[in-house]
Amino acid sequence: MTKEDFLKLPHLTRSELSENFEDIKADNISKADYRKACTSGSTGKPITILHDLRHPETPIRWRILDFWGIEPWENQAFIYRYKRPLKKRIKNHLLWWPTKRIFLAAANFDTQKLNRFINDFNRIKPSLLQGYVDVVFEFALYLLDNNIKINPPKVVWVTSAPLFEEQRLLMEKAFGAPVCDQYGNTEIMLIAAECPEQNGLHIMEDTVHIEFVDKDNQPVPPNTTGKILLTDLTNHAFPLIRYEIGDEGKYLDYFCKCGRPLRLMDNVRGRQSVNIETPSGLRIRGEHLMIMFDKYIAAFKEIQLLQQPDYTVCIQYVPRTSDKEARDAVEEMVHLLKKRSRLEIEVTCKKVNRIKRTTTKTPLIVSHLEHD
Repeated sequence: MTKEDFLKLPHLTRSELSENFEDIKADNISKADYRKACTSGSTGKPITILHDLRHPETPIRWRILDFWGIEPWENQAFIYRYKRPLKKRIKNHLLWWPTKRIFLAAANFDTQKLNRFINDFNRIKPSLLQGYVDVVFEFALYLLDNNIKINPPKVVWVTSAPLFEEQRLLMEKAFGAPVCDQYGNTEIMLIAAECPEQNGLHIMEDTVHIEFVDKDNQPVPPNTTGKILLTDLTNHAFPLIRYEIGDEGKYLDYFCKCGRPLRLMDNVRGRQSVNIETPSGLRIRGEHLMIMFDKYIAAFKEIQLLQQPDYTVCIQYVPRTSDKEARDAVEEMVHLLKKRSRLEIEVTCKKVNRIKRTTTKTPLIVSHLEHD
C-alpha cells in the first residue's frame, strides 16, 4: 500500500468504534490472547476495546525507562486513583519479586495514608515514581506545603492528562527529580514519551503510526497543530486504523539531540473534542487555556472548568495557598476567559472542597453542551 492509498482510508471515530465493536474484533483470535479494557469516559461515554496480549506494552515501557537510565528490576512507586484489588496486588508482588513496588491509592488522600507511603518510599528508595498528572501533582503539593523531603527518584513519569509547565516545575522541586511527560491512552497505551533532553516526545514508531491532519483528514506540515489519528501496528486482536482519538498535536521538524532516531511530537496540551464554546460558535481550545492559565496553577490543588448547556462556565477550584491568593488568581482567570470569549459567555468561580470525579481522571474541561 502506498502513502496515497493509506490516506484514502476513512478515519475511525470514537462513536464508530463503540457501535462496531464486534466488526472490529478479530474473528480468529483465542480468548487467551486478549483482554478487555474500557476508557475512563472523561470525554464522553466509555468505550470498550481489546488489547492483544501477544504484543505486550512492557518492551516499550522498558525502552522509555532506559531513556532515563532505569533498569526494569529497580524499585518503583506508583500513585493510582483507586486501590487495586487484593488478587491483583498479590499477583503483581509475585510477578516482580524481589523488586519492591509500592502503591498509593489517591481516591481519598489522608495524612496517615500519605505518611505511610512516604515512609515506604524512603525505605525502598524507588528509581521511578509514576502516576496520573493530577494525583502526582497533589502529592507533590503535600510534600512542599509540609516541608517533607523524600529520597529523589531518577525520574517522575506522569501521564493521562496534559501537563502544565508550572506543575512540572513544582513537581521537580518537590521530588528533586526531572519529570517525564508521556502520551498514551487506554486504546493505545504507550505512544510517545520524553527523554532527558525534554525537546518533545519521542514517538514509538515501531508500534504506532501517528498522523496530524486537518479537518479533511489530510496531513498538516510539521510544527502545525492538527487532529491526531492513530494506527496501532501490533494489535491484531482489535485493529485500530486511522483512529481519531480526540486529541490535537503536531510533529516537530527536528530530531532530538540525544541521537535517537525516533521522530518527535510536541507535548499534547489538550483535546480537540473538549473546548469552551460560545453561542456564536467560537471555540477556545484546551491548549490555549493551558497557556493562558499556566502561571496561576500553583495557587490551586485542583481546578476544573465546568460549562453548562446555557454556555455559562464555572471555574471550580480547591485552594492550595491562602484563600485570598487563590481567589485573586481565579478572578484573573475569569477575566482572561471572558476576554478570550469576547464577552459572549458568563464566567464565574466557586471554591470547593474537592473536584467531583466521575472517572479515574480529572479533566481540565467538562462540557455539558449538547451538539447535534
